[in-house]
Amino acid sequence: MATRKKKRAKKPRRPAFTVRKAMLKDIPILVHQRRAMWRDLGAREQRELDRADEVYAGWARSRMKSGTLVGWVAESEDKVLGGGCVWLQPVQPRPGYKLMIQPYLLSMYTEPRYRGLGVASGVVEKALDWCRSKGFHQLRLHASEMGRKVYLKHGFQRTWEMRRRIKKLREDS
Repeated sequence: MATRKKKRAKKPRRPAFTVRKAMLKDIPILVHQRRAMWRDLGAREQRELDRADEVYAGWARSRMKSGTLVGWVAESEDKVLGGGCVWLQPVQPRPGYKLMIQPYLLSMYTEPRYRGLGVASGVVEKALDWCRSKGFHQLRLHASEMGRKVYLKHGFQRTWEMRRRIKKLREDS
């Protein structure tokens, strides 16, 4: 008795794409990606997402202008495939670390159709290259379960952070 092979749905072929530095005119793209990221993570209330979009757009614009937020957009022809940002977070002084800022990777997102094709890796590589060029020795982030494989592949290691809620919030802050 012959067995039938189950056909797998084909992924789109790996697109040729570029990852470029985001400009101020790309803020609507970055806002869309951040909203989609939060939606994928379970945020569903439209009013909260709308409010967060407005706040993030202003936050991103002011930080891009000051140079404390750098973003990248992955695109193929005229399609945006994904992107992400590095925020230079202020940090407290500590032994062995002279800088008062640390790079933090955030708002990583790949459009669903292009996941698993190297888009996120392309953005992470650009972010790591940028951090190296600026003399930073590490890049931090909080990874969703969905993104962990990408970061592990690029040499990120899990660390242990603790949190205690002081007041119950609707938002995860």
